Amino acid sequence: MILKELALSLDKIFNRNLALSWDKAGLQIGNLESDINKILITLDITGDVVDEAVNFNSDLILAHHPLIFNSLDTILSSKAGEKEILALIENRVAVYCAHTNYDLMKGGLNDFVASTLNLTGTEIIEERYEQWYKFVVFVPKEAEEKIRKVICQHGGGKWQNYSCCTFNIEGKGTFIPQEGSKPYIGEPGCVNYVDEVRIECIVNERNLSNLIDATIKAHPYEEVAYDVYKIENRFKDAGIGRLGKLKEPESFRDFTRKIKNRLGIDGFKWLYKKDIKVDNKKIKKVAVVCGSGNSIARRLADIDYDLVIVGEIGYHNALQIIESGKIIVAIGHGSSEKLAITDMCNKLEDFFQKQKIKIDILKSRLGYKSWRYQVD
Repeated sequence: MILKELALSLDKIFNRNLALSWDKAGLQIGNLESDINKILITLDITGDVVDEAVNFNSDLILAHHPLIFNSLDTILSSKAGEKEILALIENRVAVYCAHTNYDLMKGGLNDFVASTLNLTGTEIIEERYEQWYKFVVFVPKEAEEKIRKVICQHGGGKWQNYSCCTFNIEGKGTFIPQEGSKPYIGEPGCVNYVDEVRIECIVNERNLSNLIDATIKAHPYEEVAYDVYKIENRFKDAGIGRLGKLKEPESFRDFTRKIKNRLGIDGFKWLYKKDIKVDNKKIKKVAVVCGSGNSIARRLADIDYDLVIVGEIGYHNALQIIESGKIIVAIGHGSSEKLAITDMCNKLEDFFQKQKIKIDILKSRLGYKSWRYQVD
């Protein structure tokens, strides 16, 4: 599979359109026409990971954290961060990053971590909304099924567990073909009446352009009549963090042991108000925020739960949260996201199997760095 086609598939698998405005998600390095036969999946791209990719003859590195984030004035072998880029280019290894989009998306990293901890009934803590549109096209009756099929194949009318959701109205279309026109039906120079069907559906922003192009290409008319309306409906399909419940309440000690075992971490730091009797505290509702919890600290202080697991959080934001009676467990930024390697691998394997694509997938053994803790 060539990189150009694979990158488009990765955009859809990891909902690249959901990436926050400041993010640098997507394809960062690569020859678009190169063949991709082997992918290395990692959390971070370090010098060790670059060597690993080269040694394994990987054609692409799929990472959670972007390699190129800030603007570069140079790409030199003498500078950390730049020498890795140079080595990848010299060895023809492409780079694709699934970052905030993968954090926010339904079924993404936060959901995977929540499910690993056996949280049920999970919901988004702070929602992020994708822009949706109403797409309308007018077709002659004999082309109705053909155009509807094209619409459905290109993301029109797809929502949650439903697909091909359209609304259809029959009516009369009129037109006068002018000199130089080549009408599909009707006589030039006079008013023509045609039995038409108005087909309408919703479509998200990432599919809109392809849907329009495909519909125009398949439509029998020389000039296709279609409308696009920006809609204000807000669909809860993505957002920061997850909030869920344990099937049965667990003691603080038992649940924190579960955190260490299920997430594969050695230790964590935690914070709480001294008037909370932690040894007697029962944990039922749990919030999960992979990576940084700083952007939603106010929200974390306001909503109802017993304990929040974050990758990292600023001291003053943490004080705000514990003042509302919650316990904070900070496991480290990397530790909260290390499961991305497993989940991204699962998603690619599932996609390649369904599409019958033969690309080898490897999990990096060096792509995650854990803090060391010294206790005297």
